[in-house]
Amino acid sequence: MTTNENLTPIQRRDQVLERLDQGHKTLHESLEGIDAEDAFLGSRWSVWDVLNHLDTENYVDALEKIAAGEMDMLPPFNSREEKLKEDIAHLDENFQRFRALVAGLTEERMSQPVTPPNPHNSFPGLTLLELVERSSGHEATHARQIVETRKYVEAFSARERAVTFIALDSERPSNLGASAIGLLKHADYVAGTPEALDAVRNFAGGASMALNGQNTEEIVSRLGRETRAGIWSVICTIGSPSELHLELLQAAEKHCDKVVIQQASK
Repeated sequence: MTTNENLTPIQRRDQVLERLDQGHKTLHESLEGIDAEDAFLGSRWSVWDVLNHLDTENYVDALEKIAAGEMDMLPPFNSREEKLKEDIAHLDENFQRFRALVAGLTEERMSQPVTPPNPHNSFPGLTLLELVERSSGHEATHARQIVETRKYVEAFSARERAVTFIALDSERPSNLGASAIGLLKHADYVAGTPEALDAVRNFAGGASMALNGQNTEEIVSRLGRETRAGIWSVICTIGSPSELHLELLQAAEKHCDKVVIQQASK
């Protein structure tokens, strides 16, 4: 296989064009015959989410300016702290615009129809007042979501990219405390033996990954990769992992950045 070091810049450019063309063709093939309703469905990424992710207008705009000599290089990446401050400031600015708009509405404008009925999601036609009434609680709803997310970022030791073991009681494996139930409810992946998964089935909200003794390395290494990407994962064991499931625990310590063990009764 020819490496980039063995190619001229023109050959490398042509290789990029070939890869772009092939990728765009593959994208359109993946969309052939898709139903519009299905495009908006998905537990994590819907087809529509993927298409929005692939919208590179700003990236192409910047590259066009560089290619035309109007700009020397891409702007520097801001730190996460700076980005967060900018985003909050932008939200504050938009909030003030929205609030001023609502405060300035006359009765005549408030009664103006602004959205047609949408039979696809049973959304009724709304007046301007009805629309702003519905959207007025949007920030508060997501504020509660942020509080919950921050709570579980800490609970999952997400900053340390940890995988959490939940040690189920050997005699009463379905006897779970509030903390363990919360972890199971919010985990993206719940791994364990079929017996352990059956014991937590009523509480697990994420995808189940059954351990059968032959796939330990495969599943645990995957959980390690997923947690590094910010995904929340738990492994359920009936009994203490350090006493009864040492091989599983050692695999987790090998493949995961951090391992946390929690008693199910907590």
